[in-house]
Amino acid sequence: MTGGKLRLGVVFGGRSAEHEVSVMSAMDVLAAADGDRFAMVPFGVTRDGRWLTPGETRSQLARADAPFQKRLDADVPQLLERRDVLGELRHVDVVFPLVHGVNGEDGTLQGMLEMFGVPYCGCAVTASAIGMDKALQKKLFSAAGLKVARYLTVREHEWEDAGDDVTRGVETQLGYPAFVKPSNGGSSLGVSKVRSREDLGAAMRSAFALDRTILVEEAIAGRELDCGVLGNDDPQPSPVGEVVPAGEFYDYAAKYLDDSARTIAPADIPDERAAAVQESAVRAFRAIDAAGFSRVDFLLPDDGAPVVNEINTLPGFRPMSMFPHLWSLAGLSYRELISRIVDLALERSMARTLRDAGR
Repeated sequence: MTGGKLRLGVVFGGRSAEHEVSVMSAMDVLAAADGDRFAMVPFGVTRDGRWLTPGETRSQLARADAPFQKRLDADVPQLLERRDVLGELRHVDVVFPLVHGVNGEDGTLQGMLEMFGVPYCGCAVTASAIGMDKALQKKLFSAAGLKVARYLTVREHEWEDAGDDVTRGVETQLGYPAFVKPSNGGSSLGVSKVRSREDLGAAMRSAFALDRTILVEEAIAGRELDCGVLGNDDPQPSPVGEVVPAGEFYDYAAKYLDDSARTIAPADIPDERAAAVQESAVRAFRAIDAAGFSRVDFLLPDDGAPVVNEINTLPGFRPMSMFPHLWSLAGLSYRELISRIVDLALERSMARTLRDAGR
């Protein structure tokens, strides 16, 4: 602690295609966190995975860059060679990871912090890894009795060696239209909607450019709904929100670069349908053994149960992002939400300490 304040480390940037999104989220958290309670310690991670000291990070953030074009770049040694960075990391009380995508949201950063004995916000290693793997999470959701879209998992070598067989499988088991997406990815990067065999090849190449395993999913007609979940052993759902994309689906540009999509929160749906979404969100959270916070995305057909699309263990975290916005509807301000998430991290860390002491 510094002067009675918790030293809150914020780790952001990183190697994934969501680097710029992560930087914007971190800037908002650094500005909004309760200054009476926290001493903020920022750790930027460059596009090639090099960690910056808090001082270097602040210098990079001070640059005047257009929104979603700020990148962290520096010619510095790798983390294991940077005793100054490791020393700073050693003295934080808790870390708020905001590295979206690979090497941050997928359990790797969480595993490093576990090894260092540093408490951190959000899901632990296993849940984080599952939250990035759309194919694996669908299996767990199905096992938990949740409804998911029909899908095929395709690996790159299968497409290269037997593309005609894969195409026939898509057409006989799913049909068109269908969605093609990387199994491990976020922010709708590499996602395409295909309407015919002629569209499939380009969509597969786009997805394989980001991951060696992809999903092909049936297209389900329904409203796109989101529900936040907050908690550890007793997770609670937020109000339900709706995304109304102007295009075919809620893609990267609609999420971050333009104002084409509309969000409606709370969603204009009957109370019993909202309750069904909330119950399913908590069940999805428990199904992967999540902790801290997550956002669960759904498709809601005109009739029938909500269809779980995916869980995001590190959702967009700008004040206007859906997850913080939904909790603001529940009476939790952005600043209070940050504090609540930190409290959940400390609660989980204390429980682990007590378990270790009892062994």
